[in-house]
Amino acid sequence: MMLCWILILLTLRFLKAEEIEIYAQEGGTVTLPRDLHGGDVANTEKVYVNWYSGTDKTLVISRNPQAGIQPGKDKTRFSMLSDFSVQISPVHESDFGIFSCEQHILTQTYTKTYRLRRVTVSRPQPVMVGNSLSLKCKLETGQLSGTASVKWTPPKGCNANIQGLNGEITVPKVPVCASGVWTCTVKYNKREVKATTAAYVIDLSAPSDPIYTSVSNSSSVNIPCSLSNDIPWDLLRDDLQGGSWSFSPLSNANQQPLKAVLTLHINSTIKWIPTKDAPIAVQQRELKDKDLSIIKLPVSEAIRGEYTCALNFEGRTFSKKITVEVLQVTSTATRSPLIEGQRVNLSCSLGHNTTHEVKWRHPSGSTHPLLSSSPHSAFLTFPVRMEDKGKWTCELWDDQKLLTFSEIALRIDVDVETAKNRFCCCKNPNETGFYKT
Repeated sequence: MMLCWILILLTLRFLKAEEIEIYAQEGGTVTLPRDLHGGDVANTEKVYVNWYSGTDKTLVISRNPQAGIQPGKDKTRFSMLSDFSVQISPVHESDFGIFSCEQHILTQTYTKTYRLRRVTVSRPQPVMVGNSLSLKCKLETGQLSGTASVKWTPPKGCNANIQGLNGEITVPKVPVCASGVWTCTVKYNKREVKATTAAYVIDLSAPSDPIYTSVSNSSSVNIPCSLSNDIPWDLLRDDLQGGSWSFSPLSNANQQPLKAVLTLHINSTIKWIPTKDAPIAVQQRELKDKDLSIIKLPVSEAIRGEYTCALNFEGRTFSKKITVEVLQVTSTATRSPLIEGQRVNLSCSLGHNTTHEVKWRHPSGSTHPLLSSSPHSAFLTFPVRMEDKGKWTCELWDDQKLLTFSEIALRIDVDVETAKNRFCCCKNPNETGFYKT
């Protein structure tokens, strides 16, 4: 009797030793390798290969020299590679367990058993930039789990400060670049498997330089602000408490508090809604991605100012400030068209002093002496001539970069009374037309 138990235990140990462990992530791809017995590939084309799943040996895919490859129960997820190994993609939860490969080569039959085990990685909630990010990569317990090495790799190009061992890591003071795909690499028994998870780091992104526009060359302007990363709104709902766009005009000499012009409506949809008595013509719009911008804001002098984009989370508010500069050319002329010889003042201004370079472009027929040398003045005063009619353009430059430009059209007519004094009719009946006096 004792001998029988010893034989059973030895048999179980032998069978367990023959079982090949393969690790995979649910939703990923895994290959179960066909064993080449003794490296003999001479009869590869004559081999019959049957792959089974479970202890009941359900056929998943097979190959024979006459009929070729024949799919089994699942025609989409199981495929046979050129060496008759089987690939599973994507791996389902039901796949974790026993697989077997049965080969018939000439008169010989070989069977190899595989056990597909799980690699599980955590799915962290969105974390605010500067806070701590924790990730776990866990192996299902098996013969090789204790000897496997586990290493986490951050998104490409991110130099994150990773702390921790054995698949459990922490990234203190997490940077924005840590948002993205993290990869857990498991090495075991000369094999390797990669499991991935997505981390989301919350921060706002907006231009640090002012936005330059003008009344004449743009009917509307967008004021950019966005989440720094593509974070699904459904993942933000639990902690997101609100948001706003606020505005303060540049002419606000008393530095009054910013006035909210948009508030964030959080419901089945998330959208910006204009506040009551908003001083600028902002639009309601639904938010479907990370873009939080004010869009299609009509350009006028009234939109010059400082804008603040903000999102409020439990315990923390993220905000970005954006300055909007509006260039405009104005004329002191009280009538249009101007009369030739009339003095006109042209002003090119942001509404405040600036160190940026101003360049004027005059109509092609004009040879105005004020523009013959550089730098140009932001203010021009001159008597107009007929050749000065047309578009006058003021450009705003920063070093070699054109920031924006604004235009004004001058209409010029001849003074009729002056023209009468300068011309008279011919008295000689034999002569026709006019001549100068």
